[in-house]
Amino acid sequence: GTGGEPPRSADTVLGAVIDGQHRLGAAHLLQQRGKLTPTLQEILVEVYPPMAEKQIGELFTEINRAEPVALVDFPEGVEGSASKSDNAVLTAAAEQLRELHPDMFKSSAKCRAPHVNIDMLRNELHAADVLGQHKLHSADALLAWLDAHNEALAARDDAAWVAASGSRVASGDALKKALGKARDKHMFLGMTWAWLHEAPIKPKG
Repeated sequence: GTGGEPPRSADTVLGAVIDGQHRLGAAHLLQQRGKLTPTLQEILVEVYPPMAEKQIGELFTEINRAEPVALVDFPEGVEGSASKSDNAVLTAAAEQLRELHPDMFKSSAKCRAPHVNIDMLRNELHAADVLGQHKLHSADALLAWLDAHNEALAARDDAAWVAASGSRVASGDALKKALGKARDKHMFLGMTWAWLHEAPIKPKG
């Protein structure tokens, strides 16, 4: 063919690189400069057969909506992952919390405070080693611990929230709006992650 294209037979099927096109482009550039080492010649890309514009759009949307796998959900044995028993406790407690405050849970891990995402919450609890640090061995014990922290956060006045460090919300109007929503639904755990590392609060009872 013309323009430097490789010759094509009648049964050649063209594919489209959907994920990894930047890596491929960089490799092409390095090759032109004679700097493509054998190691860099192996590049992982996703190639799809020709498809309609609508299908391409749907595929891009699906890729962009994909959430990264949380460390808590990495296979057991992988460094930083949770054990199956810990994962079960974290999941059960988080699910119960979602049942208590359904309006405060969002499907996206990128949700804004005071909302939380269930996997984000599980991951933060795991990263802070809440179960190990506070010797919580059941979902009920963890839920009681979470409730105690929620009540402590609920008792804060506006000045305390403004002065608090580690907030997920910027100060000013954004803080006022998020705080209003948290107070309306009585769910404050998504306002900040600082409570995960503060002195333990003993649940009532």
